[in-house]
Amino acid sequence: MTSSERIEDVGSPSRETAQTPGGSGAGESGQNPATKLGEMSPATALDLLCAHVETLVTSHEEVPDDASSPPVRSRSDSVSSGDVTPSLQVTELHFGPESTEDPGRDRLQQGFLSKRFLSKREPPITLKNYLLRLHKYCPMSTAVYLATSLYLTRMVTIDRVIRPNPRNVHRLLLAGLRVAMKAVEDLSYPHSRVAKVGGVTERELSRLEISFCFLVDFELRVDARILSEQTRYLGIVLGDGDGNAVA
Repeated sequence: MTSSERIEDVGSPSRETAQTPGGSGAGESGQNPATKLGEMSPATALDLLCAHVETLVTSHEEVPDDASSPPVRSRSDSVSSGDVTPSLQVTELHFGPESTEDPGRDRLQQGFLSKRFLSKREPPITLKNYLLRLHKYCPMSTAVYLATSLYLTRMVTIDRVIRPNPRNVHRLLLAGLRVAMKAVEDLSYPHSRVAKVGGVTERELSRLEISFCFLVDFELRVDARILSEQTRYLGIVLGDGDGNAVA
C-alpha cells in the first residue's frame, strides 16, 4: 500500500485543518489531494519540514531556555503513568476543561512534559544534518514529514504548549517523526533502530513519544486533504505568500 493510499484510508482528524493558520481549503484546482502529495518527493518534504522548524525556532529565540512553562491550554484527556521520573511521580495527567478550578495544574503538567525534550546542552549536529541522518538510515515518506510539520504547527503555533529552541528541537523532531511514522504508515522501523539513529536510548525515545502524543492532544489522524492543506500553509510561511512552497 502506498503512502497516498494509506492516508486516504484514515478518517478525518478531530480538529479540522481550518484551524491551521493560512488554511483556505484544499483541492481548489480540482486536483486530487493524494495525487498532489504523490508528486512531492520525500526529500522535498524533508526540506520543507526542516525550513519550517528552523522558522519556529527563530521566532522563539527571544524566549529564555528556562521559560519552559507554556501558556495554559485546556485539554480533556487523562492517563495513568506509573514511571514518569524518579524525582516526580505523577499518577495522572489531567488537561481539564476551560472551566477548571486549577489552571495552574495544566500549566505545571504541560511544562513538565515540555521539559522532557530538553537536552543538557545544544546538540553539536545541525538540525538539517540531523534530519538527513534520520532520512539516510530510516527513510520516511512524504506523508510522514508533512504530518510531523502539521503536529508541530498545532503544538507551537495554535496550542502554544511548547516553545522550540536549539536544546529541545532535535528531540522534538525525533518524537514527532516516530509518532507520524506510526500514524500514517502500515509499517515502521524497530524502536531500537530509531533510538540508535536518533541518538537516544530506547527508554528515552518511549518517553519522548508519549510526551509528544500528550502535547499534541493525541490528534494524530490525517488524510490527503489535511496534508495538502499543510503543504499550502508551508508555502505561505516559507514561499512566495501564495502557497507555493520554497524549500
